Parts: sequence; C-alpha cells; structure tokens
Amino acid sequence: MKKISLTIMFFLSLFLVTGCSNDDNKVVSNGHKVNTSKMQVMHCSRKASANTGVEVELKYDLYYTGEDLNILHSEEKVISASDESLDLYEDAYKKIHENYEGLEYYDAKVDRGDTTVISDITINYEKIDVEKLLEIEGEEDNIIENGKAKVEKWLTLAKKFGTECEDEE
Repeated sequence: MKKISLTIMFFLSLFLVTGCSNDDNKVVSNGHKVNTSKMQVMHCSRKASANTGVEVELKYDLYYTGEDLNILHSEEKVISASDESLDLYEDAYKKIHENYEGLEYYDAKVDRGDTTVISDITINYEKIDVEKLLEIEGEEDNIIENGKAKVEKWLTLAKKFGTECEDEE
C-alpha cells in the first residue's frame, strides 16, 4: 500500500512540475525566446473560404502591455486537396514575405504540407524599426500611432474582416 501511495505521489509531483511549467509565454523573435509572462495575451481567429475546395484558418496571438501591442504572432493556414491552389497561395505568401526580407524582428516563414500552406509571422513591435516597417506597409490603415503599435487599432482593423478575439485568463 505504501509503494502505491509513493508511486501516486511521484506521478502527481511529476505532473505538477512538468504539466504546469508553461512555455506558452515564450515567443521566438529574431532567433531568441522572448519572455511574455508579464504581457497580457489575446487570441483571435476567423475562418474564411477562398475558392471552392479551399478553406482558410486564421489565428492571431496578441501580446500586449496596456494599450501597446508588443508582439503579434499570426498563423494563416490554407487547406486544400488541390496542388494548384496550394501552389498559388504558397507563391503569394512568399512574394508578400519578400517585402520584409532583412527587416529585423519581422520573422516570416511559409511551410508547405501535403494539403496545407501555412504562413507564420511574428512581429516584435517593441524592437522592430517602425520607420522601415511603415515604409513597407504605408501609413494608411496602419496600427502604428506615435511610433507604437496599438492594440485597439489592430482590433478595429481585424473586426472589419470578422475576426473574433478573447483575452487569455
């Protein structure tokens, strides 16, 4: 009986130590982990369909402090059985990402699977050269105000496209 109790205690302790250690509050930016534990997190998503046979899932994680957006992580997934459709989206994402090549703290990659293309972007607004970013994106319909990315401006823009968000508890 004592061995069973010790075994249960061991697994319970192991679960508490490993199960509760949270790496979710880490984001990789410019090749380095960023501790986001002192930031609030909001998860946003929307579904869309592009063409017949193409499904799109859009997920965004906003890491913010007060009204300032510190880090934006987006994952846009295109799902299709058609290689032609996937080729089209893969090429389009790669062309968009080319505009940001060389811009530090704007990490973008495209991954191709059998039935998916995923565009994964992390923007570290705390460290990015905002002026260079605005040169690329333009100032109209941008979320930058006085050199800082603003959560409310991002949310206003995202809601125009049907994005729904909820704060992480």
